[in-house]
Amino acid sequence: MKLRHITAVASALAISLLGAASASAATEFGDTCAGNTPTGAPITVFEISSTNNPLPTGAPISGVLTKMKVNLTGGAPTFPVSLKVLREVGPNTVQIIGEANGNIGAGASSIDARIPIQAGDRLGFFSPSTFGAIFCEEETGGSIIGVYEGGGTVGGTSTFGSGPAPIRVPVSALIEPDADNDGFGDETQDACPQSATTQVACPVVTLSSSVSASKKFVTVLITGTTAANVTVNGKVPLGKGKKAKLKGGTKGVVPGAFTKFKLKFPAKLIKRLKELPPSKKLTLKVTSTAPNVAAAPTKKIIKVKLKGQGPQS
Repeated sequence: MKLRHITAVASALAISLLGAASASAATEFGDTCAGNTPTGAPITVFEISSTNNPLPTGAPISGVLTKMKVNLTGGAPTFPVSLKVLREVGPNTVQIIGEANGNIGAGASSIDARIPIQAGDRLGFFSPSTFGAIFCEEETGGSIIGVYEGGGTVGGTSTFGSGPAPIRVPVSALIEPDADNDGFGDETQDACPQSATTQVACPVVTLSSSVSASKKFVTVLITGTTAANVTVNGKVPLGKGKKAKLKGGTKGVVPGAFTKFKLKFPAKLIKRLKELPPSKKLTLKVTSTAPNVAAAPTKKIIKVKLKGQGPQS
């Protein structure tokens, strides 16, 4: 199919627009065909369906688009493109959800991106150069192609025309899941997909603590390298298989400050201490626990000797 025929197809699709207002592995979609024919027109083209394209033309899942790719035949010069993510929002109306801008040339080119998308979103090809959008000519088969004038702006809408044509649009993209909904792809952009508060490696809390004991309670001071809700508990063997449990509760701990926890002695522990002379001691094990986003909880254990409170033997 000659260039003038491709341009004629694009022009025919755009005629109806004249006078109209423009309103956890990566998944690939779009079309990886090798573009070989420029339109020479300031239009955005997108593939609605194709009998010969093995990939889904619309995003099969929601997530974050992290890379857009164009494949051109050899000999193509380098020129600028603005690859679009389009969402149909009404009859013959698409909204421009995002775009990736860069320069492409012969062979496979890619442009990094970070665009949250929904299942069903499509990919558009626009170039401000004299080449315009690029098509893949086909001798057989057919596609339904959408076209609107200009490139449009992100967030704006455009009215498009559509129709059958023996061509395809050589734009594909990779979608990554976004488990924490922070707008970063979980595989290449987010080192901590378990938390929306950070994209670097998930922090692991390190605790520092000290304990002081009185006759009826112990005081625990705790700080941490990362803000966290810390739970403090204690346990004391009383002899003959019996134990006393102490509860300090859960409090927020922040770096650069100490948080105080008070663990009161239960009655049976006080009773047992009064049965022992000061020369005898019970061992209290105080455990401080902080959860981690992507690792096992951090535990800090301190053992405290509790002196008997009975008469000197």
